[in-house]
Amino acid sequence: MSSSPRSATCSRSARSRRPGRASMPRPSRPSSKARRPGRRGTAARAEAPRKQKPRSASAPKSRPPPAKAKPRRRKGSRGAKTREVPEVQEDFRGPWYLHGVVRAKGPLKLGALGLGMPPARIHGVREGALTALVSPISTHRVDPTRANLMAHQRAAEVILRDHTLLPVAFGTVLSSRAQVQQLLRATKAVLTTALSALDDKVELGVKVLHHREHLARRMELEDLGLRRRADEMETEHEQRLWHAVELRAALDMAAMLESLRPLAAASRIHSPVGERMLLNTAFLVTRAEVPAFEAKVRTLAARSDLYSFRFTGPWPAYSFVDVRLGLAREEAPAASGPAG
Repeated sequence: MSSSPRSATCSRSARSRRPGRASMPRPSRPSSKARRPGRRGTAARAEAPRKQKPRSASAPKSRPPPAKAKPRRRKGSRGAKTREVPEVQEDFRGPWYLHGVVRAKGPLKLGALGLGMPPARIHGVREGALTALVSPISTHRVDPTRANLMAHQRAAEVILRDHTLLPVAFGTVLSSRAQVQQLLRATKAVLTTALSALDDKVELGVKVLHHREHLARRMELEDLGLRRRADEMETEHEQRLWHAVELRAALDMAAMLESLRPLAAASRIHSPVGERMLLNTAFLVTRAEVPAFEAKVRTLAARSDLYSFRFTGPWPAYSFVDVRLGLAREEAPAASGPAG
């Protein structure tokens, strides 16, 4: 008769306790659960770290790790994002493209923002507190291509971020450094006054457009008197309706101007471009008031679905500069407006 597993276990225990026989303990093996997966010996080293031998007095001390050597800078290398505007060298011959005039006490840092591909570097010509920003160019005449116009505008926008810029007309070229300095000396008082008036201010543009037919239909729905009468000819009705539309649009634009002018230091009204444009204005706004001005424009646009708004800027104060530089080649005003 076979015994159960429990009885077999008990009989072995009884035999191991018989007198006269010494029982040797078996070495215990670590269970598989105690072993950590990974490299061999990891658990053993963790449980029983090796004893370190005492360091003798004659043993050499460990040396500190050598200091990392600083990377050598190439001669004449500068940062990739910003560059200090270098002074124009005396022996460098022109011509020079004039980007504008600023008042700068310390060094100016700009990138390569001039005309051409790759863009030319901008240099500074100082005369007292005034600095003319110029870049080398290969010819005295600059074609008004889209690439050149955008380069002119891009340079002005970057300069305006940190400085009050007195912009000049596109295509203004001077023959030499001496002519640039002579220009600054001759117009010092005018340029200083203009920069003081523009100090810490930018130009914002607001354009309002409408669809004439859509506005006419809306007005007919709101005012029954604008509908065509039975004894009225079609041409007479159209003339009467268009006159009412023009009057309504003029009153709405006047109200918009009155609500925006308190937030601006000055404003200029330009001629509309195209048949759909009702209002083409520029506002001179201090930098601190720009968020409030933009919020007001958004509020006006949300209140009416009869008009569409185009808000642009900030720009250099093109519309608020009326300075003649007195150059022989210059026939246009000193400042030209932004593209678009």
